[in-house]
Parts: sequence; structure tokens; C-alpha cells
Amino acid sequence: MKQVIGIVLGISLMLFGISTFASAASPFLSVAKSTGINIIEEAGVTAWVGDYGGKVKPQGPLAGKKIGIVVGCEFSDWQAYYFAEYVAEFGGTPQFVMDNNHLWKSTRPMIGIPTEPAGMWGLTLTGGMNGLGINGNRTEFPVVIQKGQGLAADYKVADPAKYDAIIIIGGHSGDILYPDDAALGFIKAVADRGVPIVGIGGGILPMIQLDLVNGKKCTGNSAVDYMLKAVANFQNKPVVTDGNIITGRDTVDSPAVLRALAKLMSPSFEDKHKNILKGKKVMAMIADDWEDVELCAPTMELMYRGAEIVVGLFEPEMRARPYANFRVGNFGTTVPFQEIPLSYYKIIEKKDLKMSDFDLVFIPGAFNPWNINALHRDWLRDAYAKGKIIASICHGPIPVSAAGLVKGKKCCGWLASKHAVNIMGGQFMADWAAAIDGRIVTGRTPPEAPEFTDAMTEALLR
Repeated sequence: MKQVIGIVLGISLMLFGISTFASAASPFLSVAKSTGINIIEEAGVTAWVGDYGGKVKPQGPLAGKKIGIVVGCEFSDWQAYYFAEYVAEFGGTPQFVMDNNHLWKSTRPMIGIPTEPAGMWGLTLTGGMNGLGINGNRTEFPVVIQKGQGLAADYKVADPAKYDAIIIIGGHSGDILYPDDAALGFIKAVADRGVPIVGIGGGILPMIQLDLVNGKKCTGNSAVDYMLKAVANFQNKPVVTDGNIITGRDTVDSPAVLRALAKLMSPSFEDKHKNILKGKKVMAMIADDWEDVELCAPTMELMYRGAEIVVGLFEPEMRARPYANFRVGNFGTTVPFQEIPLSYYKIIEKKDLKMSDFDLVFIPGAFNPWNINALHRDWLRDAYAKGKIIASICHGPIPVSAAGLVKGKKCCGWLASKHAVNIMGGQFMADWAAAIDGRIVTGRTPPEAPEFTDAMTEALLR
């Protein structure tokens, strides 16, 4: 009997493919739906649809709460990307509060004097694509600490009475905030209301200045640990909560910090993401010039969910910065990652990649997919033939289409992908936030990075 079953199973696999037997929804799908997003399942396709795709979710532990993200010059780009996406995914409304009282250098060549802070790697919160490309969707437009000048002259001034919590992100920003009376005055005014104050790494410096951590259980990185050991109860953990004070160790711990804030603001909150992808391997397919938020936010969240992260380096057709010995995104993040230690992920060049190194290929968008399309479509075709999940976002469906993998599939993405998908036999779904069709996973644009991450998670768990 077992032999007969084996023969039937083998014939079925040849006729219908592996994805037929992996199409049943996993229990995780109910977790994804708990944000209030509409997820439909029909004709073998799972799709994230409706008005909440890429926007603040109606349900979650931070629902109805306004969360200020306090930044000075040289803030952590990676943390900014993550919290802008995931505070909203947890139901909160994030807004960047920019310290424009103590402006430092610009990380990129500039004309004139800066009027608002920029991140360590060049991120602005208002310029180009509205800074993160997500203002109006997941974040409210940034505000300033005091009345601005130049381009910032029309920005609103932050009201400390309007925030239900603030997150002081790390990078070198904390050094700028630490001696700044205007920024310290804002943070103190929020803290005096008894609402949660969160600091990560160097972002804990102004909390030390204001004596907010004295005697408290705390964590932090090398920018602050020696001081915390003297004035607080230092604990070498990813995140520590003591009363209304939450401290995080460093950038890679941002997802854990967000869960700690969720638990503090909604004590009944249960984290259903931690380590659910343990044993799964995700490879980010990198050539050059990717959309930074589409790499940063999913990578940190997938790490938190327990996935083993590999960065596959593929030679680009054109190098955005041919003089550099590293690869760089549109807004300045790099491979190797500036803010994530190599102990948390691997970098493997194409020539050394084995199919056993990954279960899912993840293609972040912008112009990275064009570089992949030019030189590596055969490799994508081979990975798919060997049973791998192919996931792409934004421009990502272009090389997937060129490899002949979208025929008969429903896909979403940035509008530049529309004809590539349709001409190659797929169906482009402009109104979908994310989708799973067999072993093809797609996401729309930067604001939909969390839905895309959930779609990758669901595909891996099936």
C-alpha cells in the first residue's frame, strides 16, 4: 500500500508541481489578518487587498496611538525605515520629530546650509519621494522642534502634548540631541506626562542627560553602556522595560523594541512573530541600486522572525558607483550592511551560491531588478525549477517576468512592472498590496513592505 501511495504521489508531483501540495494556508495567515487588512484566498491565490494596504492598520496594540520618532542629524537610517513601516503596521501613527535647532553636517554634498537633519547614510525625511516614499501612507508629515528656516520654514512645530509615546532612535543622532536645550525640552515635556519613552543605542544619550534612566533597568550599546552601568541597572539584553522607560541595545534589536512598546501600551498583546521562521533561509538578491526601505525593513523583520538571512551578490550590468568596492542602494544603505553586524547574516557571491543556501529568493526593487534582469534571468529560472520561492517587490517582477516565471500568475508591483508581467503571460494586479500565487510572491511598493514580508512568511510556512 505504501508503495502505491508513493507512486501516486510521485506522479502527482510531476503533473501538478510542488506548489499544489504547499498551497494550503498556514495558521500564520490569521496573524496577518489580525491587523485589519483584508486577505482573500481564491483560485489558489492569496492576496492582500483593500484600503489598508500600505497604510496605518485599524487594529493592533498601538491602534489609535500617535508615536513620535525623535531624530537629530546623523540618525540611524535603518531604524527610521523600520519604525516608519512597522509602527503603522501595529496600528500606531508614526511621525518624525526633527531637531532643527542643532544642525550638523549633511552626509551628502549639499548646496547651502541644511535646514533639517539627514541620516547617517543620506536619508532625508522630506526630500525626494517625500523622503521615505511613505509619507501620507504610513507616517504623518514630519514636524520640527522649533520654527524652521529655508525649506523647513513651513513645517509645523511639534506639540509634546500630542504624543502617546516617543522613540528616540539611534545612530549618532543622540549625540546631537544630548546638549540641545530645544530637543531636551521637548523630550522632557513628553516624559513629564508619564507616557512611554523609548531609546535605542546612542538614542539613550538624551535620556541619560535628563536623568530618565537613573536607577532603572536598562540596556544599550557601546555609546552608552559604560554610563548606564554607573547610573542604572545595566542588563546586556536586546531590550529592557522598566516602568515607562524602554531601552534597546542597537539597530538589529529594533523589532524587539517595537514589541516591548506594544506590550507596554497594550498589556494583553501577544507576540506571534518571534522565531516563527526558524530553520528557513531567505536570500536577498542584490546587484546594485535597490530601494533601501524594501531591503532594510523586511530584512530586520525576517531576522526577528527567525529566518537565516543570506545576501546573494550578483554582478550588476551597471554600477551606480563604479569606484566603490561595495554595493549601494538609492538612498545610501550598503552591502555589507552599515548597521547590522556580519554575525547576523551571510554574504555569498553568485559563483559560490548553492541552492541549499536558501528557500526563498527576495528581490528588493528600484533599479536593482533591472540589473538582475540584464544578466541573471537564467539563474532565477534555474532556482524556480529547483523548487525555490521567488519573491519580488516594486520593480522586482520585471526580472521574474523576463525569466518566464509569471505565466498564468497574478502579480502586483510598481506600475513599471505592468507590461512586463502582462506581456509575459501574467496578470498585473495594480490594486493589490501583496500576493502569493504558487511559488511566486509579489509586493507593490515601499509602503507595502510589511504586507510583502507577511506574504513571504506565509509562503515559507506552507
